[in-house]
Amino acid sequence: MSDKNVLKFGTAKAGPGQRGTGYIKVGELCDGSPINMPVIILNGKNPGPKLLIWGLEDGDEYPGPLGALDAVNNILPKMLNEMRGSLVFLPATNIGAFRGNPFGGGQRNSPLDIDQGLRLPNLYPGNPYGRHTEQLAYQITQVKKEYDPDVLVRLHGCKQIYGWDRILITECPAGSPLDNLARAAVTKPGGMVILTFEERGKKEERPLEISMETNGGDNGVGNGFNGDAIRDGILNVMRHLKMIPGKEIKVDKIQYVAYKRGVGPGGFVSSSGIYSTKGGFFKSLVEIKDKVKEGQVIGEIRNFFGEVVEEIKSPIDGIVIGYYCEAPHIGSGQWRLFEIAQATEYR
Repeated sequence: MSDKNVLKFGTAKAGPGQRGTGYIKVGELCDGSPINMPVIILNGKNPGPKLLIWGLEDGDEYPGPLGALDAVNNILPKMLNEMRGSLVFLPATNIGAFRGNPFGGGQRNSPLDIDQGLRLPNLYPGNPYGRHTEQLAYQITQVKKEYDPDVLVRLHGCKQIYGWDRILITECPAGSPLDNLARAAVTKPGGMVILTFEERGKKEERPLEISMETNGGDNGVGNGFNGDAIRDGILNVMRHLKMIPGKEIKVDKIQYVAYKRGVGPGGFVSSSGIYSTKGGFFKSLVEIKDKVKEGQVIGEIRNFFGEVVEEIKSPIDGIVIGYYCEAPHIGSGQWRLFEIAQATEYR
């Protein structure tokens, strides 16, 4: 960025009051063809905070990016003359995984890594001389370093899970800047929970970071392609940051939850992912938002003959915030069957 008032990433460029679109080259295919990651820049007319949003780190998590694309393509461009600060959006960071297979449909990890075992969210700051997804992580990190955002929003979800939308943040005091930012991302009572986790390793002071996670259901619960909650949350976060005009929506009461590790038989279970040890047809015996007790049977696996071969029990007292829905059958340990979280605060 040679001019401090002009933002440029890859082929996208935007001066004050402008919207820019383009691509950042993040690799090459075996025939030398470029692998390009899309980028959208919204540069407000007036100085203010810098917001970085990225999505599709897991290439099959569509609803969040769809909601954000609605905001940056259809709503925010009309506000550029009033907008304070800037927004850089990387809608499909893991572009190889998003492309998936030639018959359509993304997949979780990129097929451009031969072993397909690399998860982009775990690879930052990346490696410019590593495997494809490590090089990709490095390119994304360079955008983050150059832009130096005040706030980073990561968009996630899980197409395999029927669940409750959530905002994921590190543990922080009530009323802190991070807590207030997370609350601004919730625009409807009961529409989202705030899921907190203990930070491991050194915590960055900048940027403030939240993950907005939706499975695309209506009214905050379900599975599908509805990104409205993320669109509305992003717009409200921008009101909270005083980037766009309008009164910030403040939800009076929000449920805070946390997962618990080291539970279940032998302490091997985390309530964030409860797996089966048998294969067969899976059925949940509970609904999203149900309160459950430790040891309660919450699901079952049946074989082809209708016999129950495994009962799935809750390892904690908690709230059901997600269960498996991608197919009627599942193999042992193939995917998490339940997400159970402890209620920590309601405020």
